[in-house]
Amino acid sequence: MKASAQDVLTAKIYFAAAFPALRIPLEEDAAQAKKFEKVNAVVEFRAADDANPVACYMVFLTADMAEKAAHEKRFKVFQGEYPGYIEMKDGSKYDGLKVVKMYFKSIQSLLGVFKGSSPVEMLGIVSPLLKNIFNPVTLKFLFLMLTLTKTMPSFNPGTDQPWEQYLKVKLSLFLITRALSTANREGWPEIVDWVKKQPDRTYQFIVGPTLDKNGKEIYPEIKSYFRVKQGKTKAGNGERKYPFVLFKFPNPDGCLAVLTGRYEFVEAVSKGAVTIYGAADSYAVSFNDLMTKCQAMLVPPPKPEK
Repeated sequence: MKASAQDVLTAKIYFAAAFPALRIPLEEDAAQAKKFEKVNAVVEFRAADDANPVACYMVFLTADMAEKAAHEKRFKVFQGEYPGYIEMKDGSKYDGLKVVKMYFKSIQSLLGVFKGSSPVEMLGIVSPLLKNIFNPVTLKFLFLMLTLTKTMPSFNPGTDQPWEQYLKVKLSLFLITRALSTANREGWPEIVDWVKKQPDRTYQFIVGPTLDKNGKEIYPEIKSYFRVKQGKTKAGNGERKYPFVLFKFPNPDGCLAVLTGRYEFVEAVSKGAVTIYGAADSYAVSFNDLMTKCQAMLVPPPKPEK
């Protein structure tokens, strides 16, 4: 079976943008961090295709093992098939990691699981899970991966769920900025045409801290950016100096008002859910439209209310 160019692009975006976002719960969710503190393993995803098979693998390491590995990180995503080893600082190749092999019969089957559009499409994960069910890492990874469902429009936590709001916003901004950069690298016309018309510009997101009822900070600011320069793009965390456009949200709830479609973008500005600094409004609006189109490739649209 041959997947469409759009499906191949979407799969590559998931591998390059969504999976790296898993480091957020691994670093900031105490329960997830504890589950993986003693894990040395690889989780490999593959999807067969007649023309464009896709693959990536995630390496999970303990603190001690990460110090010895060439990449020096406890969690890292690599594109391509797992070669059967990881490079070590001393030049050796370590092949003793447990491997969870999540292999799918097609890219369509893989995307059905990621998007979760329907129960039938979600069945694609049953076979890979059964083949790995006796690997102790499998269920730990499955519950970690389910964290990504929090980026879907159907998940809309209220202000009485501050951790869930914080996590959804941080995951969403991490994912969408990297998704746009991956889409540009892979030649998605929508963004390639948009990028090539611009000089060196940074689109910055800053979300204010989460405060408790007494005004005390319980979760810090969230900062993410998307940089355009001579047809190339880069996404990252943190704050860049002199952004071309700054999207500033007072708190995660204000950001969610935009991300979940509670308000249309222009309405969100008028209601104070977001303040735009820098360039003319037209650039902010066009960038928001681009993010919306990219997001639509990755997650199913919310179901209309009856």
